[in-house]
Amino acid sequence: MNRRKAIARILLFGGAGAAIAGGASYYHFNKKPDLLDLDQYLPLIAELAEVIIPETDTPGAKSAGVHDFIVTMIRDCSSRKVQNRFLYGLEDVASYARTQYNKSFVHCSKEDKATIVAHFEKKSRPWEGLMGKISSRLFGDSFFMTLKKYTVIGYCTSMQGATKAMAYEYIPGRYQGCIPLQPGQRCWATE
Repeated sequence: MNRRKAIARILLFGGAGAAIAGGASYYHFNKKPDLLDLDQYLPLIAELAEVIIPETDTPGAKSAGVHDFIVTMIRDCSSRKVQNRFLYGLEDVASYARTQYNKSFVHCSKEDKATIVAHFEKKSRPWEGLMGKISSRLFGDSFFMTLKKYTVIGYCTSMQGATKAMAYEYIPGRYQGCIPLQPGQRCWATE
């Protein structure tokens, strides 16, 4: 066998292996998800949202009902890629909590929950540059980006979040394009 044939075969087998791995990964994220699993993960979603927006002097994400909003958005308004990545992310969180703390995420302490969420936030940061754009286009947003986005949207559009956590005028007097915030004032719920 000469050198050219050996190099050609190595490149052929390497390219075939990369194509098979890419195709398996593409199928993994584009198959029809089992959305009935979302109902069993509802307490986990509620606790994750509560870690992102905790209850302080204002209501938290759990009391605002953000977990129901997240499930509705994943089930009805998201693509298959996002649905699959979200379900895989929930499985990862549940298994990570079990292996690291020997209990479910729901039963972990606040500090442990914050540590787990920080781990998954760091893990789900997108790649930079062209590779990040390609990954986002092929596989959709990461689990944590989707969770955080829907948590914030759900909280800011809920009755609890809009009226108790932000400044809200039920019937505004007139339109003012730019209103400076006073010291200690909350952000406006309506623009």
